[in-house]
Amino acid sequence: MKKLTYTIVAAFLFCSVEAQIQNAGFENMTDGLPNHWNVKKTDSYEGKIDYTHYFGGKASMQLTGKTDQSKEFQSFSQKVSLDIQQLQKIEISAYVKSENTNGKINLWTQVKDENGEMIDFGNSESQQRPIAVNKDWTKYSLTFTADKNVKSLLLGGVLSGNGTVWFDHFELNKIPFSNEEPSKKAAKYIQDFKNIVKKNSIFSDKLDWQNIETNLHNLSKGMKTIDDTTPALSYIIQNLRQAGDNHSFISGKERSEKQKSGNIYETKPDSRLIDQNIGYISVPAFGSLNKEVGNDFALQIHNMIKKLDSENTIKGWIVDLRSNTGGNMEPMIGGLGSLIGEGTLGYFVYKDQKTPWIYKNRQFGATKITEPYDLKSGNSKIAVLIGPHTASSGEATTIAFIGKSNVKLFGQPSAGYTSANSIYPLSDGKIFAVASSYEMDRNGKVYSGKIDPDITVASKEGQDMDIETAKHWILSEQQTYPQ
Repeated sequence: MKKLTYTIVAAFLFCSVEAQIQNAGFENMTDGLPNHWNVKKTDSYEGKIDYTHYFGGKASMQLTGKTDQSKEFQSFSQKVSLDIQQLQKIEISAYVKSENTNGKINLWTQVKDENGEMIDFGNSESQQRPIAVNKDWTKYSLTFTADKNVKSLLLGGVLSGNGTVWFDHFELNKIPFSNEEPSKKAAKYIQDFKNIVKKNSIFSDKLDWQNIETNLHNLSKGMKTIDDTTPALSYIIQNLRQAGDNHSFISGKERSEKQKSGNIYETKPDSRLIDQNIGYISVPAFGSLNKEVGNDFALQIHNMIKKLDSENTIKGWIVDLRSNTGGNMEPMIGGLGSLIGEGTLGYFVYKDQKTPWIYKNRQFGATKITEPYDLKSGNSKIAVLIGPHTASSGEATTIAFIGKSNVKLFGQPSAGYTSANSIYPLSDGKIFAVASSYEMDRNGKVYSGKIDPDITVASKEGQDMDIETAKHWILSEQQTYPQ
């Protein structure tokens, strides 16, 4: 064990923020857990105080993972209230150490307004400050911009995968603004980003651009490289969040490159026969802009429908979108075309502009089924399952079904990302997805938030009540539902 001593940070580099992190060194605890920190209890993980490994003081927060599943994780967090009167740059930092780790370690922070709504988020990965695994104590940090609208932070650490990681000595500091003008490259990058928002965002008219311009002028001082501009871009997105935009985002270069050639999501479509006469199709998120990959995804869904229908007597269908967090809507809808049917399925709308979603000759956008299958019966009931994880393009796929006389939605309200994003490449290889229109169903109803199911279904332990309720509706001649 290596014990390091604290160094006093020079006053001209950092100024203390009025609010402070409580029990930042994890030295105070109750029943083995650190005071002021919330430790998420997760199967296959353990979170506890450790008195044998620490950066300074006498304790640290230890997370241990015993799983290779990248989707599982263990986190801990603390809410920190803020009282900020003018624009500031703030840094959240901590020291991290890990051993025998195969997975990802992140610091993370949610920035929240007076209503507790998240208006900014960042972690070590998204801010391109990755935490190296299996290293001795190293300081890592996140940087955010905060103004008078920011009232609190939710900050902490997380481990996904296996191994052991220790966190210690969290700090919250204010970074003073520079007096030096930004480089031409940095200034242009910020200006280009700002122009995309001004010209294309459906929330642009709600922003106080005069105030934003003033703050950006101060915020951009001292920025030399494109990487330095992250706080400025985050500040613009933060203002979009405050205006009601929960959908616009920046996608990193690595993720953007992967979208060009493959699907960033691992889950594949699934299907099965339920009770010998109901076809079940699960359509997960799909994250690729590659035409061939998209057509392959659509064909998988199409062939599942074809196999179920051609080999069985199907009385109805269940389309499960509960785990569909979004991505590219075209392969989703194109693959489900046999069930949705051809015609105008919905619209993108903003002000006086209205762009229809047209599915014709088994083609939807760039997605086309070259050897289409026609269902034995086009009038069978279709139950579409939605929930809080049905988001973005998952919601657009839901909207494509709405208005058909043989369709009902079951489950819980969707996530509420029913705006459509337009994609704009940035000069450093990232992409900026901007909420540029709302979505409308075939009957003319505009969606600017969550989609409510026709039948809200309460959960019951040990049973999938969404499927049970959908089955009952499909098999019942009268449209009644189990309690």
